[in-house]
Amino acid sequence: MLTAEEIEDALAPGYEQRGLELKGPGSRSDKHLFAKVTRAALSMGNLQDGGHIVIGIDDDDPAAMLPGVGPADLDSWLAYDDVARAMAAYADPPLRIDVDRRDLPSGASVAVIQIFEFADVPHICSKDYPNVLRNGALYVRTRRLPETSEVPTSVEMREVLDLATRKSLRAYVKAAEDAGVTLTTHERPTDRASYDAEAERAWQ
Repeated sequence: MLTAEEIEDALAPGYEQRGLELKGPGSRSDKHLFAKVTRAALSMGNLQDGGHIVIGIDDDDPAAMLPGVGPADLDSWLAYDDVARAMAAYADPPLRIDVDRRDLPSGASVAVIQIFEFADVPHICSKDYPNVLRNGALYVRTRRLPETSEVPTSVEMREVLDLATRKSLRAYVKAAEDAGVTLTTHERPTDRASYDAEAERAWQ
């Protein structure tokens, strides 16, 4: 979970980053705002190492770290069970998240949602919300801009597939070891070693 100091450092350049999304103030009960937060969360869940969403900072001047979230709205975002349950309605598999409050040097208080990268398979949107979320969409953080989008190019698609492949491989290795199977690696001979071996066979 990001500290207040880490948020300040991340926003100092004046723009969002690939692993950090900003949303303006509002309550979790604001359905449109919640849908936009969920869209960002889905993309962060498909990003290596996940990411964070900070609620209460206008993205037109991030470095100012204002205006913050009022007490009642802040409490609505800090209700972990309610946030996780509501997001689960839009995510397959469900997102793994954590939520906390941060009091920033600007004097503003914000809600921070940490989203962990997917455990086994990428997160797919499982429910529509008009003009924000599309059932069946795979959302990612694009490389060209720090924004959330449906997979725009093969580059982002390959990134998600590579992450899923590495996870599957680690799971396979662990399952094999748990079953008592010993996996070994074989080093490929260098070009010089291959040449020497071939020359020796030729002379024999």
